Parts: sequence; C-alpha cells; structure tokens
Amino acid sequence: MLAPRWAFDPLSGAGAARAGGRWNEIGQKALYLSSDHATAIAEYQQDLPRPGTLTAYDVRADSMIDFTDRDVLAALAFDLDLLRAPWKLARDIERRRPACWDFVTAAVAHGCQGARVPPVQAEGSNLLWWRWNEDEGATVHYVDPLGDLPQDQRSWRR
Repeated sequence: MLAPRWAFDPLSGAGAARAGGRWNEIGQKALYLSSDHATAIAEYQQDLPRPGTLTAYDVRADSMIDFTDRDVLAALAFDLDLLRAPWKLARDIERRRPACWDFVTAAVAHGCQGARVPPVQAEGSNLLWWRWNEDEGATVHYVDPLGDLPQDQRSWRR
C-alpha cells in the first residue's frame, strides 16, 4: 500500500524514512511490501483506516533473512517478542530508541539487504528492504502497466 503522498515515487522508501517504522529508524529508507493484498491493507491501515493505493511489485532476490522460519530464529537466537514489541511506545512516549532499530543497524552493517518478517496486523508475511536496486542484490520494480500511478508530486494535494 502506498500513501497517496508517496504514490508518485513507489520505490523511494522516503515515507518510511520520514517517520521511521518498526524495521527502520527515522532517516533510514526502507521499502515495506506484503505477500498478499489483505496483509498489505491491514499492515498499512493498522488501527487507523486511511486512504492508500494498492500496488503490485516484482521482486528478485537471491537471499534475505527469513524471520518467518522458526529454524532461522532459533539459529540466530532471535527473540520473537522483538517482532511484536510496541516500538511506537518506545519511540513516541518513552522517548527511547526501539530495540528493533538496533537489530536493523546490525543487520545492515553485516550486509543484509532485507528480511521476510511476520506481520503484526494480519496473516501472511512482509518483505522489507533496506537496500534495493543497487549493483548487487535485490531488484524491486513496481507493476503499473496502465500508468495509473501519479508521475510527479504535484498530483498529490494536501
């Protein structure tokens, strides 16, 4: 799901960088994708129904961390509670750095480009990317065969 203000640039990750998210700190670009429509809508809206543009993506990647695989979680001694921890409480109310951001910093420092993570709001899975469309690694393209997405920022009105 794309927020209307970012629909003109569906590969930028700028919306996530502006506000920060569970899997990216403020200022860090990230591309959050879901495995199916229902998961994308539920994750985007969370507890606040709002307008959005449902968009398909084509992703090609050789490797990523798969946090939906319990064997991977066990091998990394990864705390599954971190996936569901109230990161907004830490960021917005307690004014501290959410623990999930520290994990992302370490993952990116070790060359990780993305991860498959279980959604908090629905069934299915999410793919998130911290690095994409670079020389090596994941390639991500949005699918818009009829050119329906806006072509520039001026098409979005506040």
